[in-house]
Order: sequence, then structure tokens, then C-alpha cells
Amino acid sequence: MNKSERPWMKGMIIALGGAVIFTVVLGLLVSLTLLVVSMEEGGETLSRFSLPLTLALMLLTQGAGFHAGSITLSIIPLLLTVLLVWLLASLTRRLSRSPKSYLSGLFVWLVVNWLFTQNIVVVLEDSLWTVLAKAGAVFTIAFLLGSLPQARLISRAGEWVNNNLPPKLISSLKLGLSNAVILILGYIVAGLVTVLVWIIANQSAAVRLFHMTNMGMGSRIITTICTLAWLPNLCLWALSWLFGGTFVVGDLASFSLWSDHAADLPAVPVFAIFPQALSNDTLRLCLVAIPMISGLLLAIIELFLPKCFAISAGKPDEPFNPGKIIGQFIYPLLSFFLTSALMALVVNILFVLSSGSLGQHRLAHVGVDPIASSRVVCLSSSVGFLGGWFAAIVLIALVFGVRITFNHLHTYNAAIEELKTDSDSTEKSSDPATLPTIAAPVDSENKVDIDLDSNQK
Repeated sequence: MNKSERPWMKGMIIALGGAVIFTVVLGLLVSLTLLVVSMEEGGETLSRFSLPLTLALMLLTQGAGFHAGSITLSIIPLLLTVLLVWLLASLTRRLSRSPKSYLSGLFVWLVVNWLFTQNIVVVLEDSLWTVLAKAGAVFTIAFLLGSLPQARLISRAGEWVNNNLPPKLISSLKLGLSNAVILILGYIVAGLVTVLVWIIANQSAAVRLFHMTNMGMGSRIITTICTLAWLPNLCLWALSWLFGGTFVVGDLASFSLWSDHAADLPAVPVFAIFPQALSNDTLRLCLVAIPMISGLLLAIIELFLPKCFAISAGKPDEPFNPGKIIGQFIYPLLSFFLTSALMALVVNILFVLSSGSLGQHRLAHVGVDPIASSRVVCLSSSVGFLGGWFAAIVLIALVFGVRITFNHLHTYNAAIEELKTDSDSTEKSSDPATLPTIAAPVDSENKVDIDLDSNQK
């Protein structure tokens, strides 16, 4: 085989290997779930649905929803999506990162997903071309994640940036990117912690629901394991709830820090862990203020940290340079703007991906409003960054104000001392005691006469 043919073959291996590995593992989990449910329910075996359900879940993992009868499912299991992207990216990193491999792999991946659509028993919500477009987007993202870190294009772009952009600008852009990553990951962790708190606080309600539906221990365990596929979705909903947003279960329920309304919810175990409204106003205020405080603290730390922007008023003996002082705040503002823009983009996409439907009427929308939830998360963080930036300006202005005040006081005191010195010297020059004495001329003959008269007396 020619070396020129190897990239084409490696791309096919990436696509086929990823599809086979992921489908087999997912199929085993689906088969185990159906087997346990069949054994505990005592009805007919459900094993014949294993393959069609596995293929449907494989398409759902890539964003293609489906419905069967009255059941509709378009909520993407984001954990499975992340695992699929990670698998394809790992194969790309190990086998080939060339454009030829991408083209051949993309073609094979689309063909495999087309075969999936021909062997399912459910009805897809999207058209065939939309399903293939979503599958192609997943493969493209995975291939880019696997190839870009070591791609020549990235290294050349990095060299061009280092050679043509000012170092301060490069540092500001890096800080803006790192700030966005830190805050997004931190917020997702906060959402995960919130979900764990929900589980601990409402586990009794989930147990009652298990009893009401007569689910055996095996079904409870396997159902809980399957629910983990939607754990990232729950974390994003919890993130919106934590910072003052609202998530809904169709028209049947809505949950926020201020209210919780639920009526006639389906007997889905995960619904039992959803939270109640908080009655403590102080706690609600603290939770809603978390994004703003996070942005504020991060901005203040980076503004004054020597390894970051190192904002300072200079030494007291340095001459006042307004241009230099104002220039110190331009790059931080650019960095914070980049952070806010990236956060708004990424968080909005995550909220869109986390939501979907469980039905066609009252359960047509389950999840969050992406725009409203992005606003409570990103706008508050941006206000925090802007507040830290203004706080730094005020602090530097106060420093210069104090310096100018002290300089004026010093000048005033020096002038007063000089005036006192001048007045003292003037008073001394006009005092008679300090004037020089002029001796009168003495007549020697008169002096002799005076002495003789004094002797005769």
C-alpha cells in the first residue's frame, strides 16, 4: 500500500472504530437494562428491542431526537456525547490528523449513521439531511479536538501572533481565554454540587416514587445508572437555578429559587429530586451574587497581580503622565470583554444542548430558557468584571488624589515657612535694640573744663 493511501485508510478506521466501540458498549448497557426490567416485571422479553434502541440512542447522542407513539425524546444525553467525542478525538490523535483522514473518516461516519437511520423502529424528529449534518458536526468537532493541538496551522498561527502582536495584547488575550475557561468549569462544578445537594435532600421522595411504581432493586440500580447519561444536563439546569434562573418540565412544573410549582409530573425517578424554593432571602441573595462576586474578585486579583496586569500608580517621585495611567486600563478591559463574549457564547450553546422535549404538548419543552439562563450567569459575571475594573480606576484616582493633596499641603507649608522667615528677618532689621550705635565726638577742652568744675565743687 502506498503511503499516500494510508491517510485515507486511517480516516476510515477512525470512523469505523469509533462507531463499533461506542455502539457495542452502549448496546451492552441497553441489553442489560432491558433484561433486568423484563426479569423484574415478569412480562415478555424486551431483548428484541436492544438493537433498534441502541441505534436510536446512538443518533440521540448526536442530537437527533425521536418519538415512538406518545413518547418523545429529544434531550441529548450530554455525558454520552462527551464520551463519543473523546473516543473519536483519541483515535484521531493516535492514528492520523491529516485532512485526507478527515475527509475519508467523515464520509464513512455519515454512511454509518445513514445505516443507523434505516434500522430503527422509532420515528426521527429531524429529516435525514439534518440528522447527517448533526452527525457530521460531531465527527468534525472530535477530529479538530484530536488534531488541532499538534497541527502545523496552529503552530504557524502562534508564531505569527508572537511576531506581530504586542506582548501585552497577547498576554491580555490569554488571560481573557483562561478566565472564560476557569469560570465555565467552576460554574459547572457548582452545578454538579447543587445536583448532589438535591439528591441528598430529596432522596426520600425518590424512594417513595420507586415504591409507587413497584420497581425492584435491580431496576432501581440500572435506572439510576442510565440516568447518569443526562447528568451534565441536570448540572446545567441546576446552574441556572442556583444563580436565579428557572428550569421547567413542560407546562407541568417550574423551579426557581423563589417558587416551585409541580402538578401531574410523569413517574420519572429523576423528577423526584428537583428542588423546593428557598425561604431564606439572605441565602437567595448570596447565591444570586456568586457570579458577580466571582468576576469581581478575579478582576481585582488580575488587575493588581504583578504577573498579570500589574496596575499601579507609579512611584511618588515620578511625574504625572495621564496617557500612561489610562493606557494601563485598556488591555484589562479588552481581556474582560473577551471573557464575557466567550462565556456568553459557550454557556448559551450548553444551555441549548441541555434542553429538549419529552412529549408533543404539555412536555414539549423540558429544561431552561437559554437566553434567560445565559443572562443570569454571564451578565452578572460581566458586571463583576466591569465593577473590578472601575474599582481599580477609583483606587488609582484616590492614590493620585492623596498624592496631589499632600503635594499641595507640602507646597503650602513651605510657602508659610518662607513667609515666616522673611517676616522674622524684617522685624529684626527694624528693632532699635538691634540698630548699630554711633559714638558722638568728644571735645577734649570741654572735657577738661568739666573735670575742673567738678573738682572745685
